[in-house]
Amino acid sequence: MPGVSSRGRKLASFSSVTVSMRFYGTRGSRPVVGPDHAIFGGDTSFVVVEAGGEPVFLDLGTGMDGYARGLAPGAPVRASVLLSHYHFDHVQGLPFFSPIDVEGARLRIFTPEGSGPLERLFAPPYFPVSPLRYRGEISVFRIGESRFDLPASGVEVLALEVPHTDTAYGYRIEADGFSICYIPDHQAPPGLDTFDERALRLASGADLVIHDSQYSEAEFAVKGDWGHSTPGYAAALAHRAGAKHLVLFHHDPLHTDSELVAVERELAARYAPHGLRVTAARQGEVILLSDQHAAAAGAL
Repeated sequence: MPGVSSRGRKLASFSSVTVSMRFYGTRGSRPVVGPDHAIFGGDTSFVVVEAGGEPVFLDLGTGMDGYARGLAPGAPVRASVLLSHYHFDHVQGLPFFSPIDVEGARLRIFTPEGSGPLERLFAPPYFPVSPLRYRGEISVFRIGESRFDLPASGVEVLALEVPHTDTAYGYRIEADGFSICYIPDHQAPPGLDTFDERALRLASGADLVIHDSQYSEAEFAVKGDWGHSTPGYAAALAHRAGAKHLVLFHHDPLHTDSELVAVERELAARYAPHGLRVTAARQGEVILLSDQHAAAAGAL
């Protein structure tokens, strides 16, 4: 398990930027392509957080391919992974991630249930070759609900279970005085009018909340027990938690760019007077957390 806390240590920065996030995959359920998905992208959940050390991967969706293409050919990758759960859209990028099939590469995967589900999924007859047998080192840690440190990345992590159809975790990542909440899959309550205490704890006062917003309210009325939230519910939760910036995430594969822009604009206008910035995650987008970002978000 990770070692001694690095909380409070000032990390290397420029222009006061200390923490960055890049969205390589923003979709839920399955990847999608086409002209109606050019702005928000079509790859499934994969976000990279950097705080001056080794990167932290949030989930292992098909967005991993875009990250791999940005690396030098044959370069080994060293990173930690916070895996929310084992549904296929959150792990399907791992077996195609060529930078781990390199001597000297290393992934440390922190999960709710350990390596068993990955071993079963990436094995015949479902998949021909297990990425856990690639040339790089993949270590899988079952963490339970806990707080732990990733010293090589310069971050502290809080992992808590959140409601979903199967066991799923949300994460709070803290680095250099900033906090990021990641809840990619979250079963909202039937009335969309109460909040899970663990989700609120993860999002409490966060500089950035990345939250499931897969279904419209009309879709939720039909799929209310399918494990997801609406954009409006995500915004209400972030507002209740006192967060500064909400990023709508895990977009439904059927939702087009024009639909997502309309949702983003409506919620941004509704919550700006309350001090909450609302945007929708775009594939390729980079968010930089700095003193200026925090001040601007709080001034909205």
